[in-house]
Amino acid sequence: MSQYDLSRPVVARVREAADIIAVVSEVLPLKRAGRNHLGLCPFHGEKTPSFSVSREKGTYYCFGCKRGGDVIDFVME
Repeated sequence: MSQYDLSRPVVARVREAADIIAVVSEVLPLKRAGRNHLGLCPFHGEKTPSFSVSREKGTYYCFGCKRGGDVIDFVME
């Protein structure tokens, strides 16, 4: 049994509190493109940015390798 409270409400609060742009920017440079931020996908090699991060939705998605998720998923990857 873990000493930490990892119940759904706690995980939801962490997800809401974390700034996905700040977290992803620690791993790769992002450039603003309209509402979203774009960068080179950290999960596969590419020359043209296809990795999109949305602060509004709190999600990321790569149009190249089709990986996506929220800030917790990104950290876990």
